[in-house]
Amino acid sequence: MADMEPEVGTPPQRQRWATKGVVAGCIGLVVLFAVAQSPFARADKSRQLSEIVVTPPREECAKTIDDCYAQRCCKTTGYTCYLKEAGGNTATCMKKCTPGVDGACIAQTVTAPATSSIITQSRTNLFCFAVYTENTGSTKKSYDLELLRTNLFLGSHIFGCEAYKVYSDVTTWLSPGDVDTVMVTEAAGLPFHGEKRKETGTWINANIFVAVWKKIAEDNLWADKDWTVKADADAVFLPSRLRTKLLAQEVTTNGIYLENCKYVNYGFFGNLEVISKKAAQTYIANIDDCVSSLNYMSHEKITGNEPWGEDLFAQRCMDLHGVDKVSDFTLTTDGMCEAFRPEGEKKNKKWTPECAVTQTPAMHPFKTPKVYFDCLKATQR
Repeated sequence: MADMEPEVGTPPQRQRWATKGVVAGCIGLVVLFAVAQSPFARADKSRQLSEIVVTPPREECAKTIDDCYAQRCCKTTGYTCYLKEAGGNTATCMKKCTPGVDGACIAQTVTAPATSSIITQSRTNLFCFAVYTENTGSTKKSYDLELLRTNLFLGSHIFGCEAYKVYSDVTTWLSPGDVDTVMVTEAAGLPFHGEKRKETGTWINANIFVAVWKKIAEDNLWADKDWTVKADADAVFLPSRLRTKLLAQEVTTNGIYLENCKYVNYGFFGNLEVISKKAAQTYIANIDDCVSSLNYMSHEKITGNEPWGEDLFAQRCMDLHGVDKVSDFTLTTDGMCEAFRPEGEKKNKKWTPECAVTQTPAMHPFKTPKVYFDCLKATQR
C-alpha cells in the first residue's frame, strides 16, 4: 500500500518520547542506552537508563515525500528518517540508506524509557486466543474450526501457550466433552453482521472483537501473563519461537504492541497480534471510549473505503490511549502483507511462505488442513 494523504481533522497527540540520532542499522528493536533525561533523574551523570526505539502514531509522523527532521519518524511503516548530512537540519524518509551514496545515513529515532516490569519470572508467559466465526458472511468453506480442533489435539498453535481461549459466535466443541469455544453476543448498536469486505465477502469484524475483548476482560486470564497474543486460525503459530523472541524484548512504562507489516499506512496485521500486559490493560480499559470516539465504521480512502477491521481498530485505539508502538518485521511472515512476498509475487495474494526455511514465530495464511499441517510438519524438520 502506497503512502497516502494524511487524515484530516486528527488532533496531534502530545509528544511523550525522547528523540535521538543513531547511525544506520541501529533502529527497529535495538535497545539504546542513554543518560536519563527526566527532571527527576539523579544528578549523577553516570547513571544509565535503558531506552527502546518506538514509533509515534502515524498521525504524528512525516509523509515519505516530506522532510522528517522535526518528526523523526515516517507515516509509512518500515521507512526510517535519515539526516542528509551530519549536523544538518534536513532529513528524508527512506526504506534503506547507504552511507556515502545516500548521504550521512544517520537515523533519527524516537525512544521511550524501558521498564523492568516483570509479570512472571520467565517474562514470556503467554495468554493466547483465537476467534472462530461460524457465520463468516461468505459462501466459501472455512476450515478454521477443523484447524483449531486439530491444533488442540496436537498442543500446537495457541494451545501451546500458558493459557488460551477460543471465542466464537457459537458454542461448539474443540475437544469432545472437554473444551468448548466461548460464545460472545452482540451488544446494542454493535452488530456482528453489518458490512462485508468487498474482496472476500466476509463480515467486517471490529464489533465481534469488541465483544471478544470484553469477554477476555471478564475471563481475566491475561492479567497474570506477560503478553496477550491473538493468532488467526489459519496462521501456523509456534509459541516457542515467540517466547525466544520476547525474552529479549523490553517494554515501556506505557506498554507496547508489535507492528508486523512494513510499507503500509498501518502495519498491525491481525494474523499475529502481540501485546504486552500494560498495553492489553490499557486497551481493555478504554475500548468503550474507542467505540464512541473512533470513526471506525466510516468509509475512509485510507482504509479502502470500507469500515475498519479489528486489527486496525485495536491499533488506533492503543495509539489514542498512549500505548507505544514497536516495529518488528520478523514476527510473522504473512502473505497478506505485500512486503513479505518475493519479487515476481508482489501481486499474488495467494502466496504463502516456505515453511521449512522460514524462521518467524508465525506464517500465514494456510487455509486448508492439508497445506496447514504440511507447513507445521515442515517447521519441525
